[in-house]
Amino acid sequence: MKSSAASSSRVQPATIFIIAFAYFLIVVTTLYFLNPSYSLYRSFAGDYDLGSYEFLIASSFFSLGFGALALMIGLYRGITQSARSWTGLILVGIWAVGMLLAGIFPANEPGSTVTHMTTVLIAGFFPVEVQATPETLFSWLHIFAILGSLFSLSLAAILLARRFKQDENWHPIHRPASLLALLMLASLILFFFLPFFTTLPLYGRFYEFFSNYNQLTMISIGTVIGLLWLLLVAVRLQFIVARTTVRS
Repeated sequence: MKSSAASSSRVQPATIFIIAFAYFLIVVTTLYFLNPSYSLYRSFAGDYDLGSYEFLIASSFFSLGFGALALMIGLYRGITQSARSWTGLILVGIWAVGMLLAGIFPANEPGSTVTHMTTVLIAGFFPVEVQATPETLFSWLHIFAILGSLFSLSLAAILLARRFKQDENWHPIHRPASLLALLMLASLILFFFLPFFTTLPLYGRFYEFFSNYNQLTMISIGTVIGLLWLLLVAVRLQFIVARTTVRS
């Protein structure tokens, strides 16, 4: 009885992710009012201003990263061993690390195409003078972290969604989790193949559609879908833990 009470009093991994996700939404909403030049799309796509509130922007990435690490631990505990996918869990962890790296290494503000020196705020707080051409090494790290994270989470979502079907606790979200996983993968595929659409014979007819989207848009769309997948999993995990606690 004591062990059950102690277990229920501890903050669960799913709760940590939900709190982290809520913090992310609060920060994003606040930034729209504090800095009119900020946009979630530009932030995920690796292009946000070097100005005020940089630490606030970085903290939104940190919250997602640490929250996802907690969720990975919760999934390890909450999925039966027969349905557990070690590869999927590791890939979720890679996504979390990618978010942390994206927060540490920001993109640089667009500047001259001539090689020049610019200020980069590491983790949104520590100013460092670096060479830009016009991109900096840190901005490339930011973009690759986002892209690598999306790739990892897409594979993780597909692997874990298939495993959910084998676990009676997770079976109810098997279909929506699978759908989100496929949409995430589709955005990643479009990221790589969108430039080739311009070579298609029918490109002219669909020019207006394709001109509204680019590769960075696909990254942003895929990341948002990934966040919805993580939130769905976290809410289900929270429900499973609560039901198990009541039964015990």
